[in-house]
Amino acid sequence: MSHHIALLPPRTVIAPEWIWSTTERASSDRRDPQLPYDVRLLLVPFPFTVDGNCFRLSSPRTPFGTGHKMAAYFRLDQLWLQYAGERLTGGQLADGLIIPLIKQAYTHSGQMPDGVVLPECALTSEIAMELVETLKARGIKIEFLITGVLDNNPGSKASYNRAQTFVLRKGEGAVKREQNKHHRWRLDRHQTETYALDFDDDDDNDQWWEDIDVGHRQLPFFGLRKDMSVTTLICEDLARADPAMSLIRAVGPNLVIALLMDGPQLETRWPGRYATVLADDPGSAVLSFTCSAMVDRSNWRQARPARTIGLMRDASGRTQEIPLPQDALGVLLTLESVKKHQTTLDNRSDKGISRELKLRHMLPLFLAKKPVWI
Repeated sequence: MSHHIALLPPRTVIAPEWIWSTTERASSDRRDPQLPYDVRLLLVPFPFTVDGNCFRLSSPRTPFGTGHKMAAYFRLDQLWLQYAGERLTGGQLADGLIIPLIKQAYTHSGQMPDGVVLPECALTSEIAMELVETLKARGIKIEFLITGVLDNNPGSKASYNRAQTFVLRKGEGAVKREQNKHHRWRLDRHQTETYALDFDDDDDNDQWWEDIDVGHRQLPFFGLRKDMSVTTLICEDLARADPAMSLIRAVGPNLVIALLMDGPQLETRWPGRYATVLADDPGSAVLSFTCSAMVDRSNWRQARPARTIGLMRDASGRTQEIPLPQDALGVLLTLESVKKHQTTLDNRSDKGISRELKLRHMLPLFLAKKPVWI
């Protein structure tokens, strides 16, 4: 009904937040604001290895009442963040992986990535902040970093599956917004067999819930440009109508990034189906993105494995799978922002100020020297 105002759900249901990027690169890249422009995303599908003992039973299925049982719960141990008995630091991650991939992206495309994206549960909040601070200290001029993190509260013993967005502003350091996952992952027997997981001695049990806190629901929106907004969802949140979907449809972000810890991102699987919903209404481009480790574990049973770490669906209806070739450690996506004309219900024009994103091309990235901790 309106181009510039949206009716949002109550903050007690879900709390929206906004974070803005710097305008420095936007103004230098765009001599004519009416012309199309590119948004470049460096996808780093870390971790590249997830061992079976990263999944552990946190609470077994227990009797409850007559003929009923309380569900079992599992937790993730981020063993991929350790090497030779030591914790991986954000500085090691930056110097050994992220910065070399950024330099490769610049060498092969001639352009710096606007942002870096890592999947669900890739890091901890501490390592993510160390990573961002190292990028800033090294003079790496990206605008933002989006990553999934997994945090544990030593006092309450609660676990939090979160997405964090860092904006690197000149003279301000890193500005952060974060959100908790809104819905728990439920593993079933088919999934555990697909991923070759065996962490429960109860042979009669066939489902396990992710042991995380899902309270305090927030959804930050990232203003990448004056005419470009991005938001992030975490895995199951893409598939559930509540509480985020009404908020996303009201705002209508240009890009929705779904961080996953999932198998291959194929058009026929569930992320492709739910991406179609947001692509149709409100017309957002949707990028689902997972780590290569879970893709590889899922492929062990496949005669024709598909090493596909991402799926891009734009508002025009085009769907593109994003493969990760063997030995590649990242993929650079170039998205083109093109003008789109929209009208309100009473036929008022927005004079063509709206934008939609389309995938122009993608570039796999390789490193001559891999870090020993990958």
